Amino acid sequence: MSFDDLHKATARALTSAVDEICEEFKIDGDDLKTLTEYFIESMEQGLKPLEDGESEETSKGLPMIPSFVTGKPNGTEKGTLLAADLGGTNFRVCSVNLKGDHTFSMEQTKSRIPDELLEDDSVTSSELFGYLARRTVLFMKKFHPEFFKEPGAESQKPLKMGFTFSYPIDQKSLASGSLIRWTKGFKIKDTIGKDVVKLYQEELNSHGLGMINVVALTNDTVGTFLSHCYSSGTADSLSSGEISEPVIGCIFGTGTNGCYMEKIENITKLPQEAREGLLNEGKTHMVINTEWGSFDNELKYLPTSKYDVDIDQKLSSNPGFHLFEKRVSGMFLGELLRNMLVDLHERGLMLNQYRTYNQLPHRLRTPFELSSEVLSHIEIDDSTGLRETELSLLQSLRLPTTPTERIEIQKMVRAISRRSAYLAAVPIAAILIKTNALNKRYHGEVEIGCDGSVVEYYPGFRSMVRHALSLSPIGSDGERKVHLRIAKDGSGAGAALCALVA
Repeated sequence: MSFDDLHKATARALTSAVDEICEEFKIDGDDLKTLTEYFIESMEQGLKPLEDGESEETSKGLPMIPSFVTGKPNGTEKGTLLAADLGGTNFRVCSVNLKGDHTFSMEQTKSRIPDELLEDDSVTSSELFGYLARRTVLFMKKFHPEFFKEPGAESQKPLKMGFTFSYPIDQKSLASGSLIRWTKGFKIKDTIGKDVVKLYQEELNSHGLGMINVVALTNDTVGTFLSHCYSSGTADSLSSGEISEPVIGCIFGTGTNGCYMEKIENITKLPQEAREGLLNEGKTHMVINTEWGSFDNELKYLPTSKYDVDIDQKLSSNPGFHLFEKRVSGMFLGELLRNMLVDLHERGLMLNQYRTYNQLPHRLRTPFELSSEVLSHIEIDDSTGLRETELSLLQSLRLPTTPTERIEIQKMVRAISRRSAYLAAVPIAAILIKTNALNKRYHGEVEIGCDGSVVEYYPGFRSMVRHALSLSPIGSDGERKVHLRIAKDGSGAGAALCALVA
């Protein structure tokens, strides 16, 4: 066989292998129907009390965490509220001025958590929350100096604060929640089991900030929903003449999650006394944080390739959990492609200038080195010879490729993103069906408040979600009533709004 014939045979084998991979990533209308029905079943199971011997981790239902937020803003609220956000390695303090016309302005500062608070397991809760309080003092002195008047001056009205705390908590009320475990690098043992709102409030008080009342504890998904509820109804969202109601707040970024308002009478996991108390107060609904990244952890219906299995079992920090998130979120899209490239090289189908795995570029051998941003460039590349793809791979992975290889890489990228978007439509369709949101009003339309880098920036992601919704059980008629809106800054404005409805 001549070199030219060998090259053509290898190219055909590569195309065949990639076509098989892409076929494995396809999701059709029947799949969407099955997944949507099971998602509804998982929601209903998660709203019930855990059975004997069952834990949140072993339950087949979704976590469905009550947020204790029982109202939503309508955009006419006015006033100044504060928000604090501890997420990852940064701490942010915000002052949100609600203008009463669906708009707000915000001042904020962001500080990096010192390494010694992250790395030293002898650090105490007081040291961490004392640091947060000191950063809050600096923020207040910069943006609210009126609270630091001379003794005897007229006192200012206290400010409400919402606290976004992006770590696993056991939330018992709107303003209290105990830490279950740290993630993202923290190792402070004596915080486990303690009320993080109380810890923060005590440090604020001891640092002379008793004028701040931390009245709400929330996460970024609930914040996204409330932020969108407030902004909904602006000139932009009404430009086409529709009157639509916010129904879901969701995040499709590094991770994915969503929330919605459920009838309190259906949340039977809440103690009966608590349910009856809320109902007697005239409350009818509560925002539920679904934690839908954990959907179908038993892999009953989720599509699963060998690449999904390898990433979950060998490369993730929580094997067996958040399996829906590992197929949808931005953190894993690039890793899927990286695993595919390594696999096809090991099968002798591409990148054959590298004879062994150890000779591949270091970045290609490094888990999670390939970002979804690189995939977004490849997704829409229509340049001659896919030149943009060539440059993206050289820049991100130091990986040279042939035109033939780049054609196949683009096919895999599009299969990965399409599966992600189609799966993203499943919880949206399920919640719309469960809440009957599409049928509550004649010609009623609904809004989905979305935040996150994937939904906002990945080319065609929202269009693919919409197409999947039309194939889902809500059908094309239902899809036309759905508006996907970008809801900005849920962890800031949303946390402040959470304090407002407290």
